[in-house]
Amino acid sequence: MAKKPFSSRVRNAVFILLSFLLTLILFLLSVCTVLEATLFNPEFIFDNMNSSNYFIDKRDEITTSLIDLGYASGLDEKFFQDFVDEVMLCDDTREYLDNYYSGNGAKIDTTDFKQSFNAEIDKYIQENNIRNVNGNSRDKLVSKAALIYRSSLEIPLFSKLSAYFLTAKNAMPFILVGLAVLAGVICVVLIFANKWKHRGVKYICCATSGAFLTLGIIPAYLMISGKISHLNLDSRALYNMFVQSANSICIAVLFISLFFLLVSVGLFFLFRRMYQKVSS
Repeated sequence: MAKKPFSSRVRNAVFILLSFLLTLILFLLSVCTVLEATLFNPEFIFDNMNSSNYFIDKRDEITTSLIDLGYASGLDEKFFQDFVDEVMLCDDTREYLDNYYSGNGAKIDTTDFKQSFNAEIDKYIQENNIRNVNGNSRDKLVSKAALIYRSSLEIPLFSKLSAYFLTAKNAMPFILVGLAVLAGVICVVLIFANKWKHRGVKYICCATSGAFLTLGIIPAYLMISGKISHLNLDSRALYNMFVQSANSICIAVLFISLFFLLVSVGLFFLFRRMYQKVSS
């Protein structure tokens, strides 16, 4: 059997390399798309907070911390029983996320919290007929309570990763466009650089099949093995929110992986049809 000409073998090697490169680009394009729709989208974080009962758990955590603070200041446990408001938590967290994602810094305004706390103290003093109140001690108590409130709403790593996060977020739309254009160019080259168009379809089919495998393996493993639930976080609210978000991201990646599976199956049947027409 005669060997293929050297130029033909080189051309096939180039097409195989382009197919592999297309797989890599489709993988990166998919990951970037998921990141743009999830981690780089404040609505995604906020929705997962709501669905994971984040604000209810966070309210209980803050209340427990404030009760511990109250013991040292002589305040009764009932003082904090219904003090932390979920609506205030929700509004302040929303503002915190909006500030962070807009590049204004991870700021949490405790003005409303301090006003509510001072109002409750005034009410407590009046109901218990307390006359001697140390102004400095009261100010320190309010400040410590506000510090507990602010630190409880802060999301770990937000402040540490803010510079990298915002840089990546701002660059992501350009990266997506660049990857999409590059993928389109490679597909055009694979189709029109081949004398027989079915061969170009075959190479693209191989690329989409590779994208299906590379995208599906990691999230499938994480969800089946339960590795996501092994996160070690002290806050129950943050734990539930991170697990919920991670599972949502994995599901999104799996859906894109299945999309590439369907595309590769369709391209395979298209390749067979085109090959049969050429062979007949």
